[in-house]
Amino acid sequence: MTAIWSPPRSWSTGELVSASLLNSHLRDNLEFLKTPPTALYTLNESSDYTTTSTSFVNIDGTKLSLTITTAGGDVLVGFCGCILESAGSVFFDVEVDTVRTAGDDGLCVVSPSSSTQRLNASFFKLIQGLSAGVHTFKLQWRVNGGTGTLFAGAGTSNGDIHPQFFVREVS
Repeated sequence: MTAIWSPPRSWSTGELVSASLLNSHLRDNLEFLKTPPTALYTLNESSDYTTTSTSFVNIDGTKLSLTITTAGGDVLVGFCGCILESAGSVFFDVEVDTVRTAGDDGLCVVSPSSSTQRLNASFFKLIQGLSAGVHTFKLQWRVNGGTGTLFAGAGTSNGDIHPQFFVREVS
């Protein structure tokens, strides 16, 4: 069972405390704080991802599309992976409920100095003030030229790396 947050009760002097009230206002809220809504995907795919798009697109609209139901407030988003770029830079951003979070050139850029240099791409983003309810987070990327590759645990020689993308409510 997933714990659900409920606003703490305002108790009155002399009020009879029942097991049901204690369970919903103490136990359930403590369980919620211990196990906040979280979604995670670790890539272990049959092939690596590539893009030549110069505008932001989903890396994988299914596997790297994470949905959580929040109580409302802040959500921490994180990504760590390894990229290769043939001629330019790779930019990353996160879309929340169809809106890119950073705008402009995104949250993170990786610019290898050669077409064979593999670099770590990672970021954390605190998204503040989300309303209570269901929210979908999608990892997006673009390049400014050439072909960008995200290693995805596909058995690539010297590149069998398993990126991770996660979201977790933190408030």
